[in-house]
Amino acid sequence: MKKAISLLLVFSLIFSLAACGTQTGSTTEGAAGTTPATVNTTPAATAPQPTEPSPAFEGDTYMTGAAGKNGAAACASSLASDIAVQIMEKGGNAVDAAVAMIYAVGLLEPAASGIGGAGQMVIYLAETNEYVSIEYMTQAPKAAWPGALDTSTSSNPPSVEAIAIPGVVHGTLTALEKYGTMSAAEVLQPVIDLARNGFPCTERWNTNIEGRFDNLKAYDYTLGLYTDEGFLYEIGDTIKNPDLADTLEFIGKEGIKGFYDSEFTDKMVDYIKGLGGVLTHEDFAQYTSVMRDPISTTYDGYTVYTTGGPSNGGVALLECLNILENFDLKGYGFDSPETLQIMADAYAMAYQDGVSFMADPDYYNLPVETMISKEYAKERAESIKIGQRIKTARAGRLEVTLSETGQKALADYTPDQGGTTHMVCADKFGNVVSSTNTNGINFGSAVAVPGTGFIFSAHLGNLNNTDNARINMIMPYIRVRSTTCPTIVAGADGKPVLAIGSPGNWALVSAAIEGVVNYITFGMKLGDVINSPRSYRDGISKTLTLESGYSEETAKALEAMGFELEDYDKTFSSHVGSLAGIQINEDGSFWALGDFRRMYGASAY
Repeated sequence: MKKAISLLLVFSLIFSLAACGTQTGSTTEGAAGTTPATVNTTPAATAPQPTEPSPAFEGDTYMTGAAGKNGAAACASSLASDIAVQIMEKGGNAVDAAVAMIYAVGLLEPAASGIGGAGQMVIYLAETNEYVSIEYMTQAPKAAWPGALDTSTSSNPPSVEAIAIPGVVHGTLTALEKYGTMSAAEVLQPVIDLARNGFPCTERWNTNIEGRFDNLKAYDYTLGLYTDEGFLYEIGDTIKNPDLADTLEFIGKEGIKGFYDSEFTDKMVDYIKGLGGVLTHEDFAQYTSVMRDPISTTYDGYTVYTTGGPSNGGVALLECLNILENFDLKGYGFDSPETLQIMADAYAMAYQDGVSFMADPDYYNLPVETMISKEYAKERAESIKIGQRIKTARAGRLEVTLSETGQKALADYTPDQGGTTHMVCADKFGNVVSSTNTNGINFGSAVAVPGTGFIFSAHLGNLNNTDNARINMIMPYIRVRSTTCPTIVAGADGKPVLAIGSPGNWALVSAAIEGVVNYITFGMKLGDVINSPRSYRDGISKTLTLESGYSEETAKALEAMGFELEDYDKTFSSHVGSLAGIQINEDGSFWALGDFRRMYGASAY
């Protein structure tokens, strides 16, 4: 009976979130400012009957979308997207709303992101008609030298020495200072209220806990943050995090200095050192987010903007699109073995280049311009033969060397997966934000400093921990590499028409590519862009994840090429990413959609 009740609560919550996303000023149970429901005293015979939830727009098959004329948001939780819309309704712009949403998702989906993690965002500024990028990836501490630290993340729990300097607070508050209109305290208040008042436990919450339970139980405080005294919450139970509320209040008052250079910093450092970690106050105090130019390419009349190094996902995304432009995908059709083979092979080559030639651009001289050029893509495209799967995709013949900063870092030497989420936001002023945030692996290091309410990443595991590494070598203060590639697509007039992105390690890159191709090449609207079946080639292997929405004829043809199909018996696979997207229509209205594959949600007004 309890299980049945829980399932009813889940479906009730899903429908209520989807429905509320299309309402002006909508609220959801557990959200800040929710007012008690009015008791219905109308006689039963004349009482209005509940209406079935309806799609927000064409293609919103699973009712995870929202439509509006003034602003929209989509992310891992409708509660978080509601908060973003509330911020915009109060006069805030898309940057204010996106920052609020980042912290709200950190509260509601702590496995994937939070204060202890990292991220990148691409922003379109309507007033100046420009695209900018803020990079706030985690950073290696001063003590990080090749082979000097145990950066393993495969143990239960991950090594404490793998904890990196977090970037979220610096990056988000920098975004507010440069491009927002509201104070940190104002933006964080609805998240603080939600943390104190509580929110309902979802199936996704428990799934994340179960997947990393062995890590979480290593630390009593961490286990207490996310479970009911060591047991899973029942679906629908109220979860609160007053410690995180206190931390957010502190950040709202004291800002960047409060987090990175204060007694609060000492509190974090002392606890981590007590566990065997190596972070110091100096490590925190020197941290800064970085303003970087977005990278871009044209694709069939549109311009696609995303993030460059230290991410390797953005370069791979653009390289892949450039390769695909050499083929008539539209002529082959969406559900064809030729299209899927070309996309799989192009992705495999872009993946190889991303792994081989990308890292922190301050430490390495990177061949980015070559990698995202049309000429290089044409050369790579010649390797693709229709009907013949590329069996061994190799990196191109490019050169990468240590920069002056990287050389100096090594000269000073004296003998030292997963958890990601995406969110998009657009406002009535024309501003658009696409942001991907990450803990590296789900729940990162699982280390939470008592009284703070959040966990730290174990992101140093993303760096190569050997002194003969060709690229992405662990060094003091190097930025950690990630696959994040938040993306904005611009039309012929240079203004955004689509903001999109995904979590999922390398699958997030593939998902973003397919989203862009669906929109541009196949002319799909947002609902079909996200809800259509997707595929994913596992790196350079012959394994091809293929959701069951593709025809049996296509599946058999791919097997004949030598692909080994995975998950073809499933409507949705867990290996193809989870898109959050906003489409900006010609009349200025917005469609927002969260991927049903990971129970994402959207809101608009």
